[in-house]
Amino acid sequence: MVTKLEHARALKQMKIPLNTPVEQRTFSAEYTRNWVHLMAAHREFTQAVTQYTTGTRAGSPGKWKLMRCKLIALDRAFSRCGVLLGKLGGDVLPPEFRTEQDEHEHAILGHFLTEHAAPFIQFWKDGIDAVDAGASLTIKPSDIPPWP
Repeated sequence: MVTKLEHARALKQMKIPLNTPVEQRTFSAEYTRNWVHLMAAHREFTQAVTQYTTGTRAGSPGKWKLMRCKLIALDRAFSRCGVLLGKLGGDVLPPEFRTEQDEHEHAILGHFLTEHAAPFIQFWKDGIDAVDAGASLTIKPSDIPPWP
């Protein structure tokens, strides 16, 4: 059960019921490193999108190229997380050497990658490919898959 105020605030912000059990865990250094790189790549991509859509050079070919490059970097960070996911739950480690920590990290990362990161990246890949092919594209914020 939620016993700390910061847990309750975080759950409320994520619109998760307050009666959700909360466990505090420390993630491995490898998981943390991959997670931080993924989040940084996402931040840099969204900043590139903002630069392309607003500001003095909005819509310029240079800002479009920057946005595509940052999407490629985001996809690479996603792929590295996929490699880690395979390591945590795949055939790299025999089952007798996997820990409960590995199982938790595999479940959390797997859920995030499949439910949030993959749809987000695919949406932008499809959009950029369409524009590069000559299509006109209008994107509303509600069209973009959420990245919590």
